[in-house]
Amino acid sequence: MEEPEMQLKGKKGDHSIRCLEIGLLAERKQGDQEGAESGVLARGGHAWTSVGSVVVRIVTDKFTESVYVLANEPSVALYRLQEHVRRSLPELAQHKADMQRWEEQSQGAIYTVEYACSAVKNLVDSSVYFRSVEGLLKQAISIRDHMNAAAQSHR
Repeated sequence: MEEPEMQLKGKKGDHSIRCLEIGLLAERKQGDQEGAESGVLARGGHAWTSVGSVVVRIVTDKFTESVYVLANEPSVALYRLQEHVRRSLPELAQHKADMQRWEEQSQGAIYTVEYACSAVKNLVDSSVYFRSVEGLLKQAISIRDHMNAAAQSHR
């Protein structure tokens, strides 16, 4: 019974698969020749296991590459980003509300401080008027004392 030719189907122009096909066929023919000389079938001999290990290695490499591509696909990245946003959004919304509340409180405190500063500045600017009032009060007290003295001397 004749064994069918081993062929790996790949994309047209895929150089690495074509080289692999040539290498596998050469190993298989060599194994068939060694098996025919020693009376051992090539499938049970060394040539078949090396061909099998090469195929297994290629399949696992391609599988690993496929898994890597799928794991890093843009839609998966967007899903991970969506999950991150879904988990962190409530906390961020709470922080935003806290910050807005603190901003309102600080704006109120700033207004109070600015109003107090302007009141103090107005007090400093009004010192001229206070000196004038002080002078007038002294003058009024002096006039009162003179009037009291004059009223006592008439009695």
